[in-house]
Amino acid sequence: LAYFREAVNFRNIQMVELSKGDYAFTMVRQFFFDVFSFHVLEQLQQSSNSGIAGIAAKGFKEVRYHVRHSSEWVVRMGDGTAESHERAQSAVNQLWRLTSEMFEADDIEREMSSSGIGADVTAIRPKWESIVNDVLSRATLATPNDPPAMTGGRRGRHTESLGHMLSEMQIVARSHPGAAW
Repeated sequence: LAYFREAVNFRNIQMVELSKGDYAFTMVRQFFFDVFSFHVLEQLQQSSNSGIAGIAAKGFKEVRYHVRHSSEWVVRMGDGTAESHERAQSAVNQLWRLTSEMFEADDIEREMSSSGIGADVTAIRPKWESIVNDVLSRATLATPNDPPAMTGGRRGRHTESLGHMLSEMQIVARSHPGAAW
């Protein structure tokens, strides 16, 4: 699935497919996604599907550490030197418009949530904003007022970055179809 699938067949939010950028960009993106993952896994621990609940419980332990780690880096950079602050603020500004896609639910997600199997991603947004705004405040970083940017990664609409990433990731498998290693 990973090596021969075209970009339009991937279903992920666009924020996670962007090129890594500098360390501030990487850590701000990680922080935004960690806080989202924290709340998704928190909900999924209550899933009516015992397999999903069990996986979520294990993942939740790990993501708690990730939230602490990435938030501490955001604070260090935002409240650090003039250059680190500028880079962190630039990262927040670039990524902010892509965060709304995390909270978009399609028909399948709404059905999974209403049946008690999946997470309600729309309900996560206020909790996410509370934590993110607290950390950005402690980091002396401004929260942008930008409206959402292009979304649709979960529907197969992706940034140019995904194509570059897939080209690199898939080159060996596509160059040697059927090879075993």
